[in-house]
Amino acid sequence: MTNESLEHDEGLEPVESLGREETKRTLHALLFVSDKPLSAERLAQALGDMDQEMVTTLLDELRAELTSNGYPYRLREIAGGYQLATESDFAPYIRRLFQIKKKNRLSKAVLETLAIVAYKQPCTRTQVEEIRGVSVSHAFDILQEKRLIKVSGVAELPGRPKLFRTTDEFLAHFGIKSLKELPSIEELRESL
Repeated sequence: MTNESLEHDEGLEPVESLGREETKRTLHALLFVSDKPLSAERLAQALGDMDQEMVTTLLDELRAELTSNGYPYRLREIAGGYQLATESDFAPYIRRLFQIKKKNRLSKAVLETLAIVAYKQPCTRTQVEEIRGVSVSHAFDILQEKRLIKVSGVAELPGRPKLFRTTDEFLAHFGIKSLKELPSIEELRESL
């Protein structure tokens, strides 16, 4: 072990080397306890600085095992990481369990605002208001509170207005890996 890796692991609980199946079980446990997507890099570090490519290979194997064994959840690649996600067939029961109320859903106006930010980012509040034709202050407050958008800089315009973009929580909320998975404007028009 090099001095650099000793410094890197300083303060971390030591872990033992594991065989392939135990490592896969450990990955499963790490994903199970996390409420957010975990990157292959972070998982590799948690396993004692394991090779990141090996972690990705084991995650692919774990994904296949979960699918073939009929578990009610899947391993999904979301927002630059990996996360266990329940199959959508179980959503009604999960909502009942947690008694999720409709008020927690995003209103049509807030969703429209979010869509504009997603497709035009980075953009200013004024640019979104020009497209929507109404004030978006309330919608921006809700989207920032839910951490679906964030300030990403300032525009080179008079008054230096803030620029906004979507977050990793946005990707996780909609179950997508990257913005490239958003439907194109043409696909959206066809679905109307």
